Amino acid sequence: MFWILVVAVLVCIVLYALFIDVDPLDALPGPRRWPIIGCPFSFIGTAQEDIFDLILGFQKLYGYRYMVKVFSRRILHLYNVEDIEIILSHSRNIVKNKPYDFLKPWLGTGLLISTGTKWHQRRKILTPTFHFNILKNFTKVFEQKSRDLVQRLKQLPEEDVDILPIISDFTLYTICETAMGTQLDSDKSKSAVEYKRSIKEIGILVINRLTQFWLHSDIVFYRTALGKRFLERLNVVHSFADNVILERKQKKIKQENVKSNIADGDESRKKSALLDFLIEAESDGKINLEGIREEVNTFMFEGHDTSAMAITFGLMLLADHEEVQERIYEECKSIFGDSDRTPNWSDLAEMKYLEATIKEILRLYPSVPFIGRRITEDFMLDDIRVKKGTEVLVHIYDLHRREDIYPNPEAFIPERFLNGEVRHPYAFVPFSAGPRNCIGQRFAMLEMKCALSEICRSFKLAPKTKGYRPLITVDIVLRPVDPIMVKFIPR
Repeated sequence: MFWILVVAVLVCIVLYALFIDVDPLDALPGPRRWPIIGCPFSFIGTAQEDIFDLILGFQKLYGYRYMVKVFSRRILHLYNVEDIEIILSHSRNIVKNKPYDFLKPWLGTGLLISTGTKWHQRRKILTPTFHFNILKNFTKVFEQKSRDLVQRLKQLPEEDVDILPIISDFTLYTICETAMGTQLDSDKSKSAVEYKRSIKEIGILVINRLTQFWLHSDIVFYRTALGKRFLERLNVVHSFADNVILERKQKKIKQENVKSNIADGDESRKKSALLDFLIEAESDGKINLEGIREEVNTFMFEGHDTSAMAITFGLMLLADHEEVQERIYEECKSIFGDSDRTPNWSDLAEMKYLEATIKEILRLYPSVPFIGRRITEDFMLDDIRVKKGTEVLVHIYDLHRREDIYPNPEAFIPERFLNGEVRHPYAFVPFSAGPRNCIGQRFAMLEMKCALSEICRSFKLAPKTKGYRPLITVDIVLRPVDPIMVKFIPR
């Protein structure tokens, strides 16, 4: 009797897969789909560091719109500017896809992960925290941390340096001070040291889980040594953040902030940290304590790893292109002369060539190479219906390398962003676009300007190997498989 039931269930599954589980997307090209299981054989046996190259090859095989099916999951992959605009500009299909679920224990449902009414409310609360008057205040932190970074680089032996760990510390210290008002680099307490270690380890643990499909189930993951370690690190991070929040609430920092005027004539307060703004929002009944923790942790995640990757790849490209370095140096000389003063807000605005260089860095190496959505409302893509439950993957990395949009796409040419060429507004989206674009993109651009200008004013950069480009792997952000080595030669 048991075996009869087993056979009956298998027959039902096969019939469902063959005759009932049909979708308009099944007409699209893609890797071979086997009955019931779909395409997993296209990926099995591929090393993690090779998966990115495998995915890049699919576009050449299947074009700018293809579909991957894994059991019941259908994942639509898009490279066309017009298709990408439809996805990113949609006002209701804003739910992030599965990989972001693994960040929820850390970030909760803050701005990065939340959806629906909660997302709209949080976006409304947080948008003023990135007003230019507040960013001007943060610029002082960027400047100081950039100077500290240069001093650290000067203390290193004059040899090739693995730059990612150093830059990762820089972005972590910067976002910690701007988000929470805590100077992690000067705080030598046990809790601060453990927090720094835990922030970095959580990222690695999330990556390990993401790349091992058998750990995707919570029931399995939290019974493994990896899952138990994740919970330990999570407790350290949450405890540290909670203590900082409570301390700043007790000190009533918001009363000590300096008043300033914003563009519409209303009064605002310059915040010494993003946390101060959230505490004020709590006193106005706009957010609760759990919400403050969610957003502080979200700022820490989004403002650390993504910026570290962008600056790291940027230094690699600058080291390989001496002429670009020199143009940045000459631009800085025209602004500062022989002075060694730190840049102010207007100085940073004058750095047009550096800004174009940063855009070209982000074109070639967008920190987030894919944007994923889980569709909650059917919509049309030309004559194809994309149904609720479908996952969509927007390929930013490949979009930025389309030769019809960017001639000689593999070349590092900052002048692309200085010549006034008009492109489709969705042809360059390193910070996403549409209603769910990155709220902190101006913050990131200012941080990168401060760091790269300070480095180029102080050093000439040289690559370990001319023309070196690392193998790329990807989890939630773009990463080099091997170390990126740069030599810093004092000017």
